[in-house]
Amino acid sequence: MNLVQERTGPALGTIDAAALEAHRVVTLDEYKGWVRTKVRSVFPHGMLASGYGHLHAGGVSLDCVVTLDFPLDYLDKLRNRAGGIDTPILRRWLATHEPQLFEIDRPWPDVPAAWLEAFRGSGLLNIASHGTYDEERCVASYVSFHRIPGRLDERHAEALRRLAPVMHKVLGRVLGLLNIENRFATGFAGLSEREKEIAQWAGLGKTNAEIARLSRLSENTVKHHLTSVFAKLAVGSRSQLVHRLAEYEAKAAPGFGTKIL
Repeated sequence: MNLVQERTGPALGTIDAAALEAHRVVTLDEYKGWVRTKVRSVFPHGMLASGYGHLHAGGVSLDCVVTLDFPLDYLDKLRNRAGGIDTPILRRWLATHEPQLFEIDRPWPDVPAAWLEAFRGSGLLNIASHGTYDEERCVASYVSFHRIPGRLDERHAEALRRLAPVMHKVLGRVLGLLNIENRFATGFAGLSEREKEIAQWAGLGKTNAEIARLSRLSENTVKHHLTSVFAKLAVGSRSQLVHRLAEYEAKAAPGFGTKIL
């Protein structure tokens, strides 16, 4: 083991110190600040991508990826046709649930040439990644550290085993605060087609009488549907519905896929 590895490898003895600070983290900016100062001091790296998603019968769908000093154009190259993020490193982790260590000058023989070219072109150098399955809550997280100085070895794998559960807990708490948007999106998806139509007309400022005429319904029926819409979307007034719909439509990307935060 050379001196560079000794000085720059993970500080296994102080990971607990970073974990102790984790309980203070409640916002996305605080999460990035905690990673940049506390996590980076015990696990030296230049870039981070941390994903969070839901478990389903086919595996895991990454709902979002939180990045730190990471080239976003590289993530765009990883999107599949559904808009999700897919890499051979992530696939191998999903298959093994073990820490993954990948170095650019010692690539695995089975990685696709196109992915390797994109990886090299982004200057990421290497990857040390791991994740956490939370079957009780049906969610999972995945952290991927890049530009790690020195060679990757078992110390990095052990550090990942200790860090991943901590980062999973912090990510869950931080993203929970963003769930107002998620709950609204889920609620909107649960509306009937008629309720969606009426909600969208209301979002455009139409009165009940105008919506009734456009939808060929009675005003009482429109009022009944709007009452149901308010309950399902957890909004208390027409103005709040208009505001939340405008936010939802502004943030919604065409189609579907992994969001980058």
